[in-house]
Amino acid sequence: MSDGIELIIGSAVYGGWKSAVVQTGLEQSSSRFSLHVASRWSEKVDRRRIYAGDAFSLRIEGETVMQGFVDDAEPFVTDEDYGVNVTGRDTTADLIDCSAIYRSGQWTNAKLDRIARDVASPFNIPVVVDVDVGDPFPSFNIEEGERAFETLDRAARMRGVLLTTDGTGRLILTRASTGAAVANLTQGVHRIKYGSVITSWKERYSKIIVKGQGKGNDSEFGAAVAHGSAFAVDTAITRYRPLVVISEQHGKGVNFQARAEWERNIRRGRGTRGRFIVQGWRNDAGKVWRPNMLVNVQYPALDISENLLVVKPDFFLDERRGKVTELQFAHPSAFEIIAGVKATRLGRRATGANGMEVNKREARHRAKKDKDAVGEIVTFETGTYIGGNHDR
Repeated sequence: MSDGIELIIGSAVYGGWKSAVVQTGLEQSSSRFSLHVASRWSEKVDRRRIYAGDAFSLRIEGETVMQGFVDDAEPFVTDEDYGVNVTGRDTTADLIDCSAIYRSGQWTNAKLDRIARDVASPFNIPVVVDVDVGDPFPSFNIEEGERAFETLDRAARMRGVLLTTDGTGRLILTRASTGAAVANLTQGVHRIKYGSVITSWKERYSKIIVKGQGKGNDSEFGAAVAHGSAFAVDTAITRYRPLVVISEQHGKGVNFQARAEWERNIRRGRGTRGRFIVQGWRNDAGKVWRPNMLVNVQYPALDISENLLVVKPDFFLDERRGKVTELQFAHPSAFEIIAGVKATRLGRRATGANGMEVNKREARHRAKKDKDAVGEIVTFETGTYIGGNHDR
């Protein structure tokens, strides 16, 4: 098994890269990479014939993390050496770049997965569905000049579904991972080179109001469907910061409610992130880091003690740092669809050995024993601190 990054094009395997950046993420529909190598003339290394448009596979320590096409290839020559710079993206990049075209551009009583397959099929991109995609759309249209991913993202937002890729060129309709953590990241145990918590109110609002027009039928019409609306409250935002969002499609009240809570949760996720740089490309379970992994993070220096979702693992290789992974974490609720027919689950605290209720009790217990102790932990679910001498 290779211990580095390999680019496979046809039968050729290219390795020995001097620097590399491989970017993956739950919020991006296409992974990407950038590779660089330079060889001295005296080493007589074969010139690397890589061209834009070449189909590739990219492996990290023997595991395939990306399949797609080369975007740019830049062979270069200096007075001392020659080499090549290469960038490429996952197959799903074509959905981002290209227009959405499907027959008349309109669907009637179609579910999200059917719309996704109809749009992705001409690009030979398989669609994998691992969640309930919700009710059919009574009517859904491609907007004139819209890119393929914009069409699918608009439909997915109405059903609270995430669009991402699994690194093999497939489009995945999914939601955030739940259940037990599959890996651990612990201060003093694992090789953490850097850690931080980013909290921001720039894109968060105290109340998010979704407005739209319902779709009428024989039993519901006129004023009953003319002015639909719903709202979600972000209790962490303590000053008046309202936001009105116009729903992308006609729908019922329950869909407007799901849209409002989805908007709030995504903004929570953007507003509270953990960022860590760790040595190596694998976690403590021996697996290459992947988006949507649930990880138990214990980092007392930053008041973190909870299960968090890997939102974005980026892999780096350079001569100064060697192999490192930059990880971004968020609370899983930032990516859940939690409204609809059933009641919201956002207010429920996790339980168990590492649950938030247990952590909250422990924080307050520490503060009670030592009045001078801060005794706080940060919860990524709401972007606030709990425990200690006061909650804030």
